[in-house]
Amino acid sequence: MAAHLRGLVRDLFLRALDVASATSALPSVEIAHQTANLRGLAARPGEKCGLVVATSNAGKLREIAAILDGVPARWLSLADFPELSLPAEGLDYAANARAKAEAAARQTGYCALADDSGLEVVALDGAPGPFSARYGGADKSNAERVQKLLEALRGVHAPARGARFVCVAALVTPAGEVFSTRGECTGHILTAPCGEGGFGYDPVFSPEGRTQSMAELSASEKNRISHRARAFRALLPELYAYLGDTKSGNSEGLHHTELVLIRHAESTWNAERRWQGHSDPPLSQRGRRQAAEVAERLAQESFAALVCSDLKRALETAELIGARLGLSPHLDSRLREIHLGAWSGLVRAEIEARWPEEHVRYRAGDEDVCPPGGESRRMLRARVEPALSELVRRHPHGRVAVVCHGGVIRVVCPELQPQNAEIVRVAFDEAAVVNGTWLLVNTDQNG
Repeated sequence: MAAHLRGLVRDLFLRALDVASATSALPSVEIAHQTANLRGLAARPGEKCGLVVATSNAGKLREIAAILDGVPARWLSLADFPELSLPAEGLDYAANARAKAEAAARQTGYCALADDSGLEVVALDGAPGPFSARYGGADKSNAERVQKLLEALRGVHAPARGARFVCVAALVTPAGEVFSTRGECTGHILTAPCGEGGFGYDPVFSPEGRTQSMAELSASEKNRISHRARAFRALLPELYAYLGDTKSGNSEGLHHTELVLIRHAESTWNAERRWQGHSDPPLSQRGRRQAAEVAERLAQESFAALVCSDLKRALETAELIGARLGLSPHLDSRLREIHLGAWSGLVRAEIEARWPEEHVRYRAGDEDVCPPGGESRRMLRARVEPALSELVRRHPHGRVAVVCHGGVIRVVCPELQPQNAEIVRVAFDEAAVVNGTWLLVNTDQNG
């Protein structure tokens, strides 16, 4: 069972690479494998495996632990190994992260995590980059480095103040296997520090689609969108595979539910490029063919349930899929598309012409933009998250097909732009949902 589940998780995640390459302009996630199998040290029955985070940065350690909350590990850091020495850092994020993780794993005998991250600013040709933690000198404080950055950008205006946080995370097992991932968060540099949270350059970095600095976001919001969160969550399949194999020789620690999120097939309004929202056009003929093709792709899998939005385009898609799977769809109105109000039925050019400012903010991902008579993305998330969380609780260790809409899928995977009849697979840790936090394990988008 352990080997089968490990292989399933890794196979699903490897296919997620297609998503990263298809959305290269968006915050990305990449993964590279050094070897094929996980081994590692076995824990005693009932004991959690040790996991070393190769950092002496207390803020970074807290952030990583929060991002990976729910991982069944005994957390260790450099403070637990005062004699441990790490190699000098160089010019490459990936090489730095790998070297630190390899040194920690080799010297401690435990599985090790490390990362290297930096801030890249357009006006500074990507600087400070890998030198972000040493910008202005290794002896400088965070506040001094922030001030040096602001001085370097004095008189610089948008879009040259554009920037991105980059993080490469590495996982190394005691046997020498290496796994690395990359995450990014794009935004811009503010003219003055704002907020007391976070650390490093957070007070002067405003993520794309937000009006606050990273330091003004709640910890949970930051850990949902940050470069470090994207990188470390992309390592979860390998962490679970390693930890699952080392828990008394079985995979009982892998309490996860797989939700197979399916965007409805093409509707008549999709064919006309009209924005739909809560409007209720039926499937087009092409859409019916797309739904039948999805049904065939899923026919060899076993599903505990089939759930769908109550809008016609989702219900018709679900009925065609259900006929092939032998399941009757259960309707849940909370899985409807975002309510677009007065924008429904219009094409993009019409919306741009009548509501230019709101449209720009909406396209930028602003969660608080509300079309006239409609709802904001924040309101959408407030109704979708409980619906999906209930499915996870109701079907532990099961697979559930969910036919819904692009906006609903982006509540779970904000970086995706799923097309009609595309499939996005997500696995959620049961304990994480109980704790009120979704633990996204992987995505798998098929076209």
